[in-house]
Amino acid sequence: MQVEEKCECRSVKPDDNCKENTGKIDPELKSILDRIAKKEGFTTYKLSVKNITPNGNNYLGLLSEVTVQDTLTNKELDLFVKSIIANADELKAISVSEVYGIEIYFYLELSKILEKFQVDAQIPIEERYTIVKCYKESTTEHIVMENMIKKGFYTWNRFDVISLDFAETAIKQMAKFHALGFVLQEKRPKYYEDKIMPLRYPLKIDENFQRFFENSADNVLNSLEGNAKSKFKNSLTALFEKGQKYTYDRETILTMCHGDYRPSNILIKTLEGEITGMVPVDYQILYHGSPLNDILYFIFGATDRKFRRKHLDYLKNLYYDTMKQFLKYFDMDVQKYYPKEEYERLLKERLDYGLFVAIWYVQINLTQEEDLQDLSNSQLEDVTFVKSELAVSRIQEMVDEFIEYL
Repeated sequence: MQVEEKCECRSVKPDDNCKENTGKIDPELKSILDRIAKKEGFTTYKLSVKNITPNGNNYLGLLSEVTVQDTLTNKELDLFVKSIIANADELKAISVSEVYGIEIYFYLELSKILEKFQVDAQIPIEERYTIVKCYKESTTEHIVMENMIKKGFYTWNRFDVISLDFAETAIKQMAKFHALGFVLQEKRPKYYEDKIMPLRYPLKIDENFQRFFENSADNVLNSLEGNAKSKFKNSLTALFEKGQKYTYDRETILTMCHGDYRPSNILIKTLEGEITGMVPVDYQILYHGSPLNDILYFIFGATDRKFRRKHLDYLKNLYYDTMKQFLKYFDMDVQKYYPKEEYERLLKERLDYGLFVAIWYVQINLTQEEDLQDLSNSQLEDVTFVKSELAVSRIQEMVDEFIEYL
């Protein structure tokens, strides 16, 4: 058996620019890959490892593509690996080792339960919530999955407003994921109580995060004028407190939440410009909370004011109608688990969560990679931004939208 350690890289989007990113293969990862190769019937093979430049899409780990190639038959197995960063536990805001453990739990245990629910309910494959294959040899150090890039999947350009087609498909997937939380609660209540309910949002929204939040807001404040500037400035403390409250909500209707549902964590496949496949990934932030957080995080993080003005009401209804239809496969009435009037009331009441998220997340997401600090070596309160005009423009639009609420 041979191991080739190539200094090539491949972006997660076909037309992104690649940068060299070299490194030796970790002995533990090599052992994992050897076990997978042998289980899949490879006897004489070579491993080709390509590190990936994430282009600002990943901050908590190292990504790589691995090809296992039979040296006799040229048969190949394409894998995707997420490896924990070396200094993971130095971060104060989040325990990286903990969130990798959560992701392993999702892929190796919880996903199997959710998949069985869908099979037992005889849900057509095209109507199911989709989950990428993860190999059971994975550990909390190295998560090994099927490489969907090789199947033609890629991620949306994070600097572009999502298309309506993307938004519709992603909202449907989200509604099904949240619905599966209600299904799990109904069918396996003890398991839900023991395994899902203890999962808390892992990012610490504390005084250190508040300083990060305020630093992030400064870029926007400096670009505002007059009444909008004063209203925005005076609202920041209350906005932070609301964001903290909504994130840790234990009082309203709760289910399992993805926690980081953004275009960079949603793989798509297209044909002639139309989406033919979608697979959400990255369950490191999985937690028990309000499903509205996922909705608002996604919509306000990936759209502009023009898009929201035109499509927000439609997507709000699409989410609920999808959940309603999906729960029917399990003979469950959505009104029992998520009454529509409560859903609409809470969504209207909590729209400002979108602004809370935008102030910090949108600036990270819409900043060029070369202008970002290495977040793996930074404490959040020390993070500063090279101002992104696109990010500031997007957030300014949101401030204008929310002025009537502030």
